Amino acid sequence: MKFWQVMALVDMDQLPALCRKAEEFGFEGMALGDHLITFESQYQAYDYSKDAAVLWYPETHWPDPWVEIGALSQVTTTLKFMSTVYVLPMRDPFSAAKAVSTAARLSNNRVVLGAGIGWQKSEFDLAHQPFSDRGKRTDEMLDIMPRLMTGEIVEYHGQFYDFPRLQMSPGVTRPVPILIGGRSPAAYKRAARFDGWIGAQYHVAEIPEIVAALRAERTALGKANDPFEIQLNLYDYGTDTLQRVEEMGVTQIHKSAWLDENGRASRMSLDDKIRDMESFANRYMR
Repeated sequence: MKFWQVMALVDMDQLPALCRKAEEFGFEGMALGDHLITFESQYQAYDYSKDAAVLWYPETHWPDPWVEIGALSQVTTTLKFMSTVYVLPMRDPFSAAKAVSTAARLSNNRVVLGAGIGWQKSEFDLAHQPFSDRGKRTDEMLDIMPRLMTGEIVEYHGQFYDFPRLQMSPGVTRPVPILIGGRSPAAYKRAARFDGWIGAQYHVAEIPEIVAALRAERTALGKANDPFEIQLNLYDYGTDTLQRVEEMGVTQIHKSAWLDENGRASRMSLDDKIRDMESFANRYMR
C-alpha cells in the first residue's frame, strides 16, 4: 500500500517544508487541489461535506496546481504530485496540455493527472465555459491531451474540438498517468479507459460496490488483468482497515487534508502539520 498526503487548503508558504518532510517520511506523493475562486456567499451545495457547505474560507489558498508542481518538484527528488482533481472542462485542451506537460518535464515525470468534470456551475460561468456538456467535452479533452503531450504532429476532428495538423513542444519523455475522479456510472466508465480512479473520503462498507463497478467497466473494455489504480481516503483507520481495503482492491490511500474541529480548513501551524504527518507515517506506513 502506498500513501499520499492531501495538500489542499494549505498556505503556500508551508508547502516546500511539508513536501520535503513528506518525502523524508516515505509518502508516495502529494495530492494537490484545484479551485478557481471562492464566492463570498457560497450558494451551491457542496456534495463532499455533511452540511453542503464548502470546507474552506474565501482567503484559503488555492494555487494553480501545475505552477505549484513545477516549483515543488525543484525542492524534492522522489516525491510525486497529483491533481485531485483538475477540472478539465473549465479549461481548453491546449492550455491544460501545455501546463501538465511542462510540469511533467520540470519534475522528471513525477506527475499524475487526476481529472474530473467539476461541480460548481458558477465557476464555469466565470470562465465562459459551458456546464451542461462538460462530461462529453472532458472525454474529448482526454482523447486530445495525451496526443498533444507527445510533442509530435497531431490533428483532431471531434464534436467540440477541431484542429489541423500541429505540434505542441516540448513533449513529455514518458506518458503522464491519468486517473479520474467522481462517483457516478459515467465517472467509472471514464476512469476504466485510463490508469485509475480517485475517490474522496469513504467508509469501508462503501468500497466493495465502488470496486465492483470499476472492475465491471474494466472487464467490458478487455482490461480486467491490466494494472489499474484505485485511490481514496478513509474515515476510519482501524486495526486491520488497511489490510481489508487492500484486499478489496484499493491500491493507494490519500491521507486527509488538515481540517479544524468544524471540518473546515485548519489554521494549525507548520510544525503541527509535520508532526501529524510523521505520526501517521509511523503508525500506518511502517
